[in-house]
Amino acid sequence: MEFGSPVSELVQARRSVRTFTGGPIEPAVMERLSAACRSLDRGVFGEPARFTVVEKPFRKDQPVKLSDYGLWKNPRYFIIGAIRRGERHRESWGHLLERLVLKSQELGLGTCWMGYFNRECFSDFATGADEAIPSIITVGVPAEKPRLGERFIRMGIGANGRKGWQELFFSGGFATPLVKEAAGPYAEALEMVRWAPSSGNTQPWRIVMDADARTFHFHLRKAKQSYYDMGIHHVDIGIAMAHFELGAREKGLDGKWAVADPNLPSLPAGAEYRVSWLGK
Repeated sequence: MEFGSPVSELVQARRSVRTFTGGPIEPAVMERLSAACRSLDRGVFGEPARFTVVEKPFRKDQPVKLSDYGLWKNPRYFIIGAIRRGERHRESWGHLLERLVLKSQELGLGTCWMGYFNRECFSDFATGADEAIPSIITVGVPAEKPRLGERFIRMGIGANGRKGWQELFFSGGFATPLVKEAAGPYAEALEMVRWAPSSGNTQPWRIVMDADARTFHFHLRKAKQSYYDMGIHHVDIGIAMAHFELGAREKGLDGKWAVADPNLPSLPAGAEYRVSWLGK
């Protein structure tokens, strides 16, 4: 899937949208979004995956709830799909689906991640025994102004704020915070990770740059037990991976994802290794 706009600009422009007009997506825009969905058929580790856009206008008085809490107004379209289960399929899922979030941004649409959703609402979307739906996306025409309640939600989770470099990125091990100047050509990719969306804006990623300055080890640091148990934090890591890779490739930096645990000593409490970027 290709982007016609600088991904770094899309990352800065993206906001979680919970208030939609309820109006239709223009056919030409829908075709471009659907084509983007069709183009993503493999996860980072080769897992078969599929995505589609479904239209399901929801009402407050409907018998089946979309989720346990009413954060969305006028949701009409959703990006849903499935991926083959594996040791890191949730990371692969986040890596793929965040690309569709950024493509939606490029197309002028609003989106919001849904880690909690009622599967019964999408019972007509069939999955195999070896497939999972780790999360879905609401997508549609954003309202001109968010509701007051939505603004309170954003304030409550600190949606406009992000942790600093000294909390997220490290050099050689967790004892030494990574300063932006030392990240070299990867500084922009790491900054794009810093602005990636995450469950409750918990930003559970911790990244350690290797001595070669082109290998980066992604760790998950548990911020909320329920997010961890449901695998939502793992999807967050995949979102961070997408931002990092897109940022790196935008700077002409090549590389690949691999499981290459550096077995770093003295991991922070609640932290575990997940995946590495091996730059070339």
